[in-house]
Amino acid sequence: MSTTSEQVIQNEARLERLRATGLLDAPTEEAFDRLTRLASRLLNAPLSTVTLVDSDRQFYMSCAGVPEPLATTRSTPLEFSFCKHTVVLGRPLVVPDTRVHPDVSDNPAIEKFGVVAYAGIPLLTTDGHALGTLCVMDFKVRHWTEDDVRNLTDLAASVSTEIELRMDIAERVKVQQELQRTVRLRDEVLAIVSHDLRNPVHTIQLSAQFLLDVLPEDDGPGSVRRQLGIIRRSAGRMDRMISDLLDAATIAAGHLSMEPRPHPAEALLRAAEEGLRPIVEEKGIRFACRDDGGAGMLHADPDRVLQVLSNLTGNAVRFTPEGGLITLGLRGEDGEAVFSVADTGPGIPPEQLPHLFEQFWQADRAGRSGTGLGLTIARGIVAAHGGRIWVESTPGSGATFSFALPAAGRGAE
Repeated sequence: MSTTSEQVIQNEARLERLRATGLLDAPTEEAFDRLTRLASRLLNAPLSTVTLVDSDRQFYMSCAGVPEPLATTRSTPLEFSFCKHTVVLGRPLVVPDTRVHPDVSDNPAIEKFGVVAYAGIPLLTTDGHALGTLCVMDFKVRHWTEDDVRNLTDLAASVSTEIELRMDIAERVKVQQELQRTVRLRDEVLAIVSHDLRNPVHTIQLSAQFLLDVLPEDDGPGSVRRQLGIIRRSAGRMDRMISDLLDAATIAAGHLSMEPRPHPAEALLRAAEEGLRPIVEEKGIRFACRDDGGAGMLHADPDRVLQVLSNLTGNAVRFTPEGGLITLGLRGEDGEAVFSVADTGPGIPPEQLPHLFEQFWQADRAGRSGTGLGLTIARGIVAAHGGRIWVESTPGSGATFSFALPAAGRGAE
């Protein structure tokens, strides 16, 4: 075999694609056997094979008319291969008399098996690699007709389609296995976060609070109490971040814990106002609450709905300057309860709007960034209620985040 031919046969990309089929040394399959038998009948040829050409051998994925023990072993060294020449050419090889053909006349299969005529069509992948051939052989001189070649080419295309299908299946299995491995890794990380990390954070919080409870109220400027307060608040932020990570992961896995029950939408608004007003006003931001009525009853998890309102309000606080206004709203509309959180911050540039609910994406509307999870979690909770969430904003005029939940009786499960 010439250097060029050797390079084609040993091409790493070709061999990688060949092995990706999973068909080398695989059991026979009726789908391929049927096409091999059909090739033999259509061309009235005593021998027909679907052959894969490996780096050092050829493997008969399917064969018809091949004698024993070759029909059982289904493999020969490349020196017996006519098909390797078809692979090198990358196009049909038609040989009326192998004994006088300059490329194949030295093939030992001519004498050992009596092969005189050969016609082979390469089995090409979509990226142009020839993995093997569909071929027919005869024991006498055979002048293959144009119809013979056309019929064999059509059948070879069917063989190639079957091979591509198996490659696709093998790739899907590989991806699925990798996905399962990633999920297992994620679950292990979540176990560490939820237990090994969260427990010491709680310990820090409790210890700091205990010391604050027993220390005197006034122990001077730069006091221990102030440092303990910093520790407690920092541990609290860590605990909230851990909760966000756990919620985001469970939402992504479709395992978000929900306890929906009938609940007045107005009561949720009032509970949110009561819990959020001190947080907003502590930052020097004005806080308003507006109920336009008609929202009625929801079939919802009240804690999760309040979590959404808290996330949206916390997001508004980060981007609303001191003296600004945050308005918590509720209205009934077309059988839905529509909650909203509006701020008077700098607004959101139009190019950022499509990305706001993406996991870990961070906007920076006023030189400050969020954790990148609050809006993702809000979207996941709303979706779990069968609702929808959106944002409206004009740069310089603030932003309004709204979400609509189906009223009780509209199928929210």
